[in-house]
Amino acid sequence: MSADRQSLLAIASRGHIEELESAWLDSVADPGPAAEYLAIVAALPPETYRSAAPSLLDTLLDSYKEKGRHADLIAVARELLELRAARTDDLVPLVRDAIQTLYGNEEWYDLFMTLANFEGTAEFAESLRRFEQLLSLLPGRVVFHRSGWGEGLVTSVDVPKESFSVKFRQDGILRDMPFTSGLDVLSSLADHDLRTRILTDLEGLQEEAKSAPSMLVRAVARLGKNRAAAKDVKEWLCGPVIEPKSWTSWWRKAKAAAIEDPWIAVDNPQRPVFVLRQRALTPEEELVAAMDRADGLGGLLGVVRGPMSLDPQEELMTLMLDRLGTEAGLTEGESGAMTIRRPLDCDTPEAAAQWAESVLLLLKSERLPAEAAHDAIDALISDELPFVEVAAELPSAHVRREFLEVFIAARPTLWSDAVISRLHELPSGLLGPVSDKLVAGGRGAALANRFGIFLMGPSRQPDATIALAKRFAAGKFDDIEGSPSVVDVASGLLRLAETQAPKAERGDKKAKPLMKSLLELIGTGKKGIVDEFVEEGSRADLEAALSVFARVKSMPDTLVANVVARVTKRFPDLAPRDEVPFWEQRAIFCTQAGIRAYEAEYRVLLDEKIPENSRDIGRAASYGDLSENFEWTAAIEQQRQLTEKAAAMEAELRLAQEIEDQELDDTIVSPGMRVEYTENGESKAVTILGPWDHGEDVISYRAPLAAGMLGASAGDTLTVELPSGPSEVIVTGITRVIG
Repeated sequence: MSADRQSLLAIASRGHIEELESAWLDSVADPGPAAEYLAIVAALPPETYRSAAPSLLDTLLDSYKEKGRHADLIAVARELLELRAARTDDLVPLVRDAIQTLYGNEEWYDLFMTLANFEGTAEFAESLRRFEQLLSLLPGRVVFHRSGWGEGLVTSVDVPKESFSVKFRQDGILRDMPFTSGLDVLSSLADHDLRTRILTDLEGLQEEAKSAPSMLVRAVARLGKNRAAAKDVKEWLCGPVIEPKSWTSWWRKAKAAAIEDPWIAVDNPQRPVFVLRQRALTPEEELVAAMDRADGLGGLLGVVRGPMSLDPQEELMTLMLDRLGTEAGLTEGESGAMTIRRPLDCDTPEAAAQWAESVLLLLKSERLPAEAAHDAIDALISDELPFVEVAAELPSAHVRREFLEVFIAARPTLWSDAVISRLHELPSGLLGPVSDKLVAGGRGAALANRFGIFLMGPSRQPDATIALAKRFAAGKFDDIEGSPSVVDVASGLLRLAETQAPKAERGDKKAKPLMKSLLELIGTGKKGIVDEFVEEGSRADLEAALSVFARVKSMPDTLVANVVARVTKRFPDLAPRDEVPFWEQRAIFCTQAGIRAYEAEYRVLLDEKIPENSRDIGRAASYGDLSENFEWTAAIEQQRQLTEKAAAMEAELRLAQEIEDQELDDTIVSPGMRVEYTENGESKAVTILGPWDHGEDVISYRAPLAAGMLGASAGDTLTVELPSGPSEVIVTGITRVIG
């Protein structure tokens, strides 16, 4: 519809009759299609339609008559026939002449005039309706069978037999039927109807799907009383118009386009239903409507976030900022300065993040002074709403970095205390900037300390461990006192690989990218640290690395080959040996219960005792001069002891394997057996398990007595080296106690 007729439509819908009549006269002097003018008249309010429409349509009819526009004349006359009731004498000859001019030479003309009963006594309007219905049964037209066959394309007519043929899309069958039957059971479909276009203009639809996908959503909505859900769109378009394999990507684009379409309103954005509007909205109207539909501050941010990032016109930006400021609590103080009030319901990380994002947007747009923004963020962050939890709820890495900058400005000397103990909880993309800020602010030693703790239990915070290891490989820790050594880092990364490799092999979505990063860091690329690790590591360090590969068969071959080749070049005797009894391997064998108990002890150390010590260090540091601060010295010494113990326990747990998983031979002494024996003529019995197992008569397989009997069979006489000296032992019986 042209801009001229769009204007008429708007005037008609408001019911401004005098203004419409004046503009109407100018427009119909050179009129467009009748359908557009009929739509304008139909938009009149019901209370003015019957009084105003006849004169408007009479003027339009005269213009079409003068210009010889016969098809348009018939369309207008049809509407007037209904409006005028009995006063139709002037219309009938006009319509007859127009029909004769348009169709008089067609072979089916006489038949259609008879079937429409133009010569009979029926109402002229009814005869005209039947004649136009017959026109819809001509070849190339699409009809709809109301009783189940659906839409079909008319392929031919047989005038002598007074019949026609239709090929229906649903079953592909070509059916012949008399015109009289067609009048009763078929409906005509308009050229723009989606069902028509699928049968007559499929290529055009497919092109439109690429260039204007929301137009197809509109077309589907017209089939369902101007409403369409996602399933309706898929039912009509997936297959005939859009290839099934392309549906997901196309629908993502089409849904986004439909949401932006000024002719479409969207109900329930989570499970959208697309509703056709009676008129298109302007950008301002669309924005206001979307903001009106928004649910709370979070919904409003979802509306304005995108447009604000696209440098909108000043009027639109003002609309968004005004609404955002109101929703977020922006007010003008007595002095004229802008302040922002935290909402009462801002008590969860999600709600706090929404309010923080609003503060950032208002700050960036200069609606909110920097000082007020800093005060607002300072007041927002608390023990109940920690920085890391609020940052995690922000919508993007870019917004998180802005949030960090404002938080630092709000707490220039205290911000680091809020994040240093929770580095591993920082969201993606924020650990790097935070690390740089910590180093620049003189907290590099604290960062290095946290990195060292991560390396002791890397599987507990894998993302943070890898992020900091990348910074280590890039030299970011070179000048920081107390930083982990390359051996510490490589050993920690190998421990992490030990836990992630089996998961990655099983297809775990999180473990696969972690293993990719680990490969880059440890072993195969130019940035790998394996060369330094092999050069600086002790024999025990390198032997521990090889034991990881021996235990974990899912380690990537490239990594294993790279490390083994370098280690065995330095220590040839560490090259893999032939298989030995399982208890002679470097692993620590224990029952499942024993391992779980030791893990629980380790968790208490890591989760309770070390954090408690960190708090003690902080409290002691606040007492003043560290050179004469006994509490601080004692806390630092305790930290050293605790971290060394944690590292030792972590190393032992890395080597732990369950006795239940080993192949046990019932005829020889091994972990998992109860052994009966005589010593100096006295009968005794012990159960041989692991170093973390406890119970009556239970000893570790590493204890001198058990170690001396390992591998023996019943009846063997052995000399066992005990702390008290050599002793002769005779094995008299072996019984399995595991499995």
